[in-house]
Amino acid sequence: MARLGWGGTERVIPVLPTHIAGLDEILGGGIPHRSTIILLGRSGAGKTILTEQIAIQQAKAGKRVLVLTALSESHEQLLTSLRQFSFFDEALVGDRMRYLSIQTLLRDGLAATADSILEIVRAEDVSLVILDGFRGVAGFANSESEVRLFLYEVRTRLALMEVTTLVTLEAMPGQESDSSALTVADGIIKLHNSLWGVRHRRQIEIQKLRAMNHLDGLHTMTITGDGIICYPRHEAVYRTVNYTVSRERAALGLPELDAMLRGGLNRGTVTFFAGSPGVGKTLTALHYVMEGVAAGEPGLFICFNESEEQLSLKAENFGLDLRGAVARGDVSLLCLAPVELEVDMLAAMLRNRVERLGIRRLVIDSIASVEGAILEPNRAPGFFASLVNYLRERNVTTIMTQESNVSGDGLGVSLGAILADNLILLRSIEYRDHLYRVISVLKMRQSGFDHGLREFRIEDGTIRVVPVEESGIVVMDGLTAREQRTMRRTQPDGDA
Repeated sequence: MARLGWGGTERVIPVLPTHIAGLDEILGGGIPHRSTIILLGRSGAGKTILTEQIAIQQAKAGKRVLVLTALSESHEQLLTSLRQFSFFDEALVGDRMRYLSIQTLLRDGLAATADSILEIVRAEDVSLVILDGFRGVAGFANSESEVRLFLYEVRTRLALMEVTTLVTLEAMPGQESDSSALTVADGIIKLHNSLWGVRHRRQIEIQKLRAMNHLDGLHTMTITGDGIICYPRHEAVYRTVNYTVSRERAALGLPELDAMLRGGLNRGTVTFFAGSPGVGKTLTALHYVMEGVAAGEPGLFICFNESEEQLSLKAENFGLDLRGAVARGDVSLLCLAPVELEVDMLAAMLRNRVERLGIRRLVIDSIASVEGAILEPNRAPGFFASLVNYLRERNVTTIMTQESNVSGDGLGVSLGAILADNLILLRSIEYRDHLYRVISVLKMRQSGFDHGLREFRIEDGTIRVVPVEESGIVVMDGLTAREQRTMRRTQPDGDA
């Protein structure tokens, strides 16, 4: 059942769940019961796999399914193709699932074919009908009006028999206006398989779905050994802004840095850790996650350029038992290669772990790999705004690392700097023939903080922010002066 509400009213709509990961969420709950849905796409878009996967899931639930094929591959070829998927169950074929070539019926004309389909449905108590390859049916018609009448008759009479119908139609999305059958359907689902640069990208779109509050726009779709998996577009899933600001703190586990932050990061806020490569962003983030383990707060560490083993060894070198925390379930690691990554797949994995594991601390290392997974122009601001608000509402205290330039001439204006609640900058500064790591807090929206510059040392298996008196007043004054001169040089003309 799907609960829909408009204008203060609520209706309960009977639906047929597809049991395909992500698809029911996109549909608004499932396929409306007794409806006729056309699945539209070019050859190879995944129409047959999608309908077969839905059909087999229904058969597993005890329903009877009739699959009608028209001018497509033989049934043996079809079954051979389906055997590669984990969802396929050979025992259902000939029992709850019947395959029939509609060509044997079409010889008597479309009207007689419709009558024959209805007779089979009635005799075998079928709940779901699949008509795969509607172009083959249309080829037997004398006119478009005859095609439309055939589909109308089948749709109307099957609906009266409490039957849901799925029809596949081969056509390029955007070039289907010549098919009058589309006007008869209760819903139209488009499958896209387009070329982005040198890679193919699959997406699914609900163009029309009567009575359902579905998610609009394009959503990522993949075909794996488990069949089709859909990933709803994150901005379509999460659009609200409803969170409260906490005065509680999440310590980073580095006492001097926590002191600069007046006790740590405000819980539920998002912090951007910016800095040049090798300056210590990942190490600081690891300390933050492990400090959460000590406080009983489950953590999630998402990384793109290091493996789980590399992270665990790095942590061990600094006395952090990340390996043990993962084994106990205190920390979840999600290490992904930044190669042909889809941002909505990443967002779905993030939401799943946050909600399933009760994550309280999150690290994304680094945000550049997430930005690289956003293929659509101008989408990044909306995606990150939605993601940040999602994390805030769930009170997940988040650190996102971001690369800045090596010379230490500031972060500049960036998406992270605008969206983040807190902004911490790590960089290297050369002074008197020595390269110093320094750290400063540039912004904390919900709290006061130490505005000073501090030396940041990584040595002998330790990482720490050094008090001014230990670094030396002369050194810190020199580093501060060098930093101020650099910032003035890189400031745009006309800026104060």
